[in-house]
Amino acid sequence: MPDVADRVYLRHSTDKQTDARQRHALAGLMAAGAPVYEDPATSSRQLSLDRAGFTTLLHEAAVGDTIRIADAARLFRSVSDILALRPVLIRRSLHLRVESGLLPGIDLASDDPGTKMMVSVLAAVLEFQRDMIGENTREGVAAAIAMLVGAHPGRRTVVSGTRGTNRLLGS
Repeated sequence: MPDVADRVYLRHSTDKQTDARQRHALAGLMAAGAPVYEDPATSSRQLSLDRAGFTTLLHEAAVGDTIRIADAARLFRSVSDILALRPVLIRRSLHLRVESGLLPGIDLASDDPGTKMMVSVLAAVLEFQRDMIGENTREGVAAAIAMLVGAHPGRRTVVSGTRGTNRLLGS
């Protein structure tokens, strides 16, 4: 039987984020020489099978290898993504293990019905979380704009230093 290897996958969503927390969770594997594949500044809306770093990992992985991720959200955040990914992992006899957060140590690429159900529920929760992050961001931007513009949008009235005299009216 050929040697099996651990392969580390890292992803963060924007160029303002880092993968420091992921590297910390996976430090032991990286110190042991596990190859690292990265997709920096890559949106979770881009399917894992379409990401350059993850695609390279899949091309280099051998039967029986294990893909290690810090948490499931680093690899997928939608039901459609995991439904596309799992058959590829199963067909290639690859394992997928989360090292921290929800479900540590469980092989998310296992082909049993219980794991399939658990992964589908997890993906739905992560997709909901991603959508809420987007909604919160939009609301935060709208609130910031409202604070800059003020509660009353439109042209502001200009008042002179003399009480009761309005420059706009010419009085």
